[in-house]
Amino acid sequence: MLVKANKGRTTVIIYKEQYTNKIHNFLTENNIQPLHKNPINKDCKHIQEILQQNNLIFNKRQVKYLLPKNPTPPTLNAQLKLHKPNKPIRPVVNNKNAPTYKTAKKPNDILKQCLCLDNPYNTINSTSLANDIVKLTINNKHRMITHEVKNLYVNIPIDETLKFTESQL
Repeated sequence: MLVKANKGRTTVIIYKEQYTNKIHNFLTENNIQPLHKNPINKDCKHIQEILQQNNLIFNKRQVKYLLPKNPTPPTLNAQLKLHKPNKPIRPVVNNKNAPTYKTAKKPNDILKQCLCLDNPYNTINSTSLANDIVKLTINNKHRMITHEVKNLYVNIPIDETLKFTESQL
């Protein structure tokens, strides 16, 4: 089968069994368990109730738009990390048809309009970084440091994030 590599716009040819084993190992190592019951209908009903309770934020037309038409569970795809030993996977989850996709995007869009979080020390992609570096005056005392962040989102404090989001909305 053909699989995208994690970096470098590369496509990899891999035996389907190897690919499946890599995904299975990832799920096992991260203690991911299958659900015994499909929660989608229950989730959709719950989302509808919450949206209707928040009629000061969402009008009826917005509620109708935010409710999923044909929701499906998120799907997992894996990209291979060719630059790492044993070529582990980078999980890529497609949530576009998940019940909460649109409702998760809406507050994000609202917050983007309210907050200005421009940071001159962040970069968008490697091309932008290369263009920025060319403009720098560098001497022999300067150092470039990169960090690889693993499991960033599991470290975000949920309570503080919700309080901040509520205050901004």
